[in-house]
Amino acid sequence: MENGKPVKVVLPEIKKPIFIEGYPGVGLVGHIAANFLARELGMKMIGYVESPFIPPMSIILEGKPNPPLRFYGKDNIIVAVADIYVPPTLVSEIARELVRYLKKSNAQKIISLGGIGIGLFKEEMDVWGVGAKEELNRELEDLGVKLLQYGSIMGMSGKLLWEASKEELSTYVLLGETFGDRPDPRAAANVVEVLKSLTGIDVSTEPLLKEAEGIEEQLRKMHEQMEAARQKAQKQYESIYL
Repeated sequence: MENGKPVKVVLPEIKKPIFIEGYPGVGLVGHIAANFLARELGMKMIGYVESPFIPPMSIILEGKPNPPLRFYGKDNIIVAVADIYVPPTLVSEIARELVRYLKKSNAQKIISLGGIGIGLFKEEMDVWGVGAKEELNRELEDLGVKLLQYGSIMGMSGKLLWEASKEELSTYVLLGETFGDRPDPRAAANVVEVLKSLTGIDVSTEPLLKEAEGIEEQLRKMHEQMEAARQKAQKQYESIYL
């Protein structure tokens, strides 16, 4: 790679960008949210990540080849999307290169979107978050975000938070509560709502909520079918011994 580096981040010069990261993770919350933003805001692909350690592949979208790790942009907003699992060593290199770019560009805000698995369903699923500075944490609390006091944040979100905090960049991580065993558009909608307040981005999350309702209806039907099969099997078992 160029200058012996294992990763090359290809992005145009954008002054004072708002950078939003949504790599795959728990419940695919960040991945769903980032792709939703790129689509709903009418963004165009403006950059990508190059590395010999990325699987040799193209992602075909609307009949056109795309790199698996890419950036979408509109005005001063950049959204980072990944369609593959990124190995930890590669995550570290990408995060460092991104922070170099964002520091040089005098980034306004860096916001990572993801999920936090809680293993249960609640009537109201919360959004947890943490900022790189105390004043950012207060900002999150004012928006109704639950502040993460202890724990760990894995993957690109965690590494980007640490690398950016060392450069004193305004960085946040937003984590939507999710059961964690399936794609969760509702959790994605929850983090996008907080993102809107942080950035002023104007987008309706109604499409995500409709998608969530569709998934939840499918799960409900599956549960009913499994319960009916269980009751049928139980009756057959009981009839044998009566």
